[in-house]
Amino acid sequence: MNLTYLAAETETAEAGQLLLGNMIVTIVVFLLLLILLKKFAWGPLVNMMKAREEHVASEINSAEKSRKDAEVYVEQQREELNKARTEARDLLEASRRQAEAEQARAMEQARLESEMSKEEARRAIERERAEAQAALKNDVALQAIAAARHVMKTQLATDEVAQKALVDQFLADTKGTN
Repeated sequence: MNLTYLAAETETAEAGQLLLGNMIVTIVVFLLLLILLKKFAWGPLVNMMKAREEHVASEINSAEKSRKDAEVYVEQQREELNKARTEARDLLEASRRQAEAEQARAMEQARLESEMSKEEARRAIERERAEAQAALKNDVALQAIAAARHVMKTQLATDEVAQKALVDQFLADTKGTN
């Protein structure tokens, strides 16, 4: 057992030295690798990360600017739409007022034409009435003269002066009634 124990101790000591040597070599190689990585890979990697960060930041700024521009554009479009609605409302109101004015003008024109037609009809009626009255008076006078002649023929066949006085009296009475 002694031998086994001694052999195991020797192996452990050699393994401990070997393990310690491997550890030192590994640490040195690791440090050397870190130095090489820092010198050759870390700088470009950091530069690439900074470039990527700047690119992302510029994209974010560009997107923010585009968003603000879009908001401004949307606001401008809303204002133009409101302006167009206001103009359309004003045009409709103006058209409505113009239509009302045109309707009122047409109504006034129709009323004036109606009054003119009434006045013209009244004048025509007056004129026809006057003509009818004149014709009636003329007919009455002729009838009266005819009746007077007939009466005169029978009563005053020989008295011409009495006939003339009777006709004059009749004409005077006719003129007085006009």
